[in-house]
Amino acid sequence: MWYAGQRVICTNDHFSGAIWDWTSTVPREGEVYTIANFEHLPQWNTRTPILSFLLRELRVDDSDIASAYFSSWRFEPAENNPPWAANALHPDRFSSSK
Repeated sequence: MWYAGQRVICTNDHFSGAIWDWTSTVPREGEVYTIANFEHLPQWNTRTPILSFLLRELRVDDSDIASAYFSSWRFEPAENNPPWAANALHPDRFSSSK
């Protein structure tokens, strides 16, 4: 499950030359990034919708250039235990003795 604020590690930084028509920065393999937003967007070559991430570290804020989203298959979670998981499954949460 992916969520905004999640830290992810790039596992594939092999892009076609067409990427430079959309952005001036790309994620690098082995680097850790933070998901700022995610959407199902069409892939550039097939137009098939795929889950894609906007990465906080690669956003272009002071420019007319739109920030690029990158396909989720290029990433893996950087953390095995997200911060919300500890409370989500805590035994007291399901206790009927409250």
